[in-house]
Amino acid sequence: MHHSSSFFPLELRDRVGDCAELVWVVDSRNVPEAMLRFVRRLGPVVDTADQTLDTVAEELTRLGVGGIVSFVDDHIVDAALLAERVGLPYHSPDVAHALVNKQVQRAVLDAAGIPGPAFWSAPPGLDTAQAVAIADRVNYPAVVKPAEGSGSRDIRLVRTAEELTEVITASDGPGHLVEQYLEDERDHESWYASYLSVESVVSHGTVGHVALTGRFPLAEPFRETGNFIPALCPADQVPGILSLVDDTVAALRITDSVIHTEIKLTPDGPRLIEVNGRLGGRPPFVLCGISDTNLFQVACQVALGDPVHIDAMATCDAVGFWLMLHAPAGARRLDAVDGADAAAAVPGVTDLRVNRLPGASLDWREGTDGKIVTIEGTAPDHTGLEATVGRIRAAITISTDAGPSCERARATDAHDATDWPVGALELPEHAPDVEPVITGSWTGRG
Repeated sequence: MHHSSSFFPLELRDRVGDCAELVWVVDSRNVPEAMLRFVRRLGPVVDTADQTLDTVAEELTRLGVGGIVSFVDDHIVDAALLAERVGLPYHSPDVAHALVNKQVQRAVLDAAGIPGPAFWSAPPGLDTAQAVAIADRVNYPAVVKPAEGSGSRDIRLVRTAEELTEVITASDGPGHLVEQYLEDERDHESWYASYLSVESVVSHGTVGHVALTGRFPLAEPFRETGNFIPALCPADQVPGILSLVDDTVAALRITDSVIHTEIKLTPDGPRLIEVNGRLGGRPPFVLCGISDTNLFQVACQVALGDPVHIDAMATCDAVGFWLMLHAPAGARRLDAVDGADAAAAVPGVTDLRVNRLPGASLDWREGTDGKIVTIEGTAPDHTGLEATVGRIRAAITISTDAGPSCERARATDAHDATDWPVGALELPEHAPDVEPVITGSWTGRG
């Protein structure tokens, strides 16, 4: 189920390799024409535009499709409905709904006793009196999230009932989830964040854990700035974290999927933030660079119904990282990015991409998608990673209408994105007539 915000199609096809033949299910109304033409050169395409789910299911059956997968939240519910019609292993429609709707997911997990933040649901269409009634019950400070969405979009911190009332009455979307703000665990080092994710595989109801993914500190208010594998986590905490994921999988009734679970480390122990019923956006790429684990292929194997057994965490020969630098939350226009060449020359950096051109408009509500610079690389260990990231941040200055922002000064700023440089575009050997059409920067989120 391909979406314009998913992984770049050629990269995805290459990562999957010979594990599976890909049939691309797209809605041509929501995919750029250049992208659609490109995808048609990579394999069969089923266009869902103006088609019913039953008609799409009939076409998938005719093509002999043996599995279905989505790498973004946008298509998980439709993928579940199609899988049900075609008879393919995937989330049931009820499970899919709980995975993409934060209000439903939090209620299910709370009923199962999964430790997480206190929460309050704010449905859409509230008038002022109704919003005030909800806001008066909330403990502050609180985190406000759209009920549906990913990539840290439009997540904010509110400190008063008045602030919350304004937020939850100003949106026409699917409503909001309001959560208790969770404090960081004590004595936590400032160069990495007090939360992590667990990359897991659920196959035929059996859960296996692949990696613990560390995170860099959030950019205000809650914009993700990247991750590293393996995470820095005391060994005595790992069993409790993995048990929390196991209990969450059981509560949500997930049976066949690669999943990405975010967990906050607090003074009171690990607390579940949320579960994504799909591959995480960046960890699979990091893992491919430091281990023999290819989660793109694993996701296809699970989708095809092949039993997948994960007996131990992936063995990593280095610490891999994916770092994203943002403009200040108050910035509205990008003026310049300086120091990219110096940052690219830092030992261990394997790829650096400036994602936006001077003059580009900026809005913190874009969340992770609003990143200015993306840097990938490896370090020999976590001490080396801290030094490498420090050098990168010190080298780059992002100038905006809010003034210059030296990343060194923001290194301790404190919840499925992929960027593709033009130089990385290679054409498949069997499609020599493809003409790449670059209309901007290809971006994806996970």
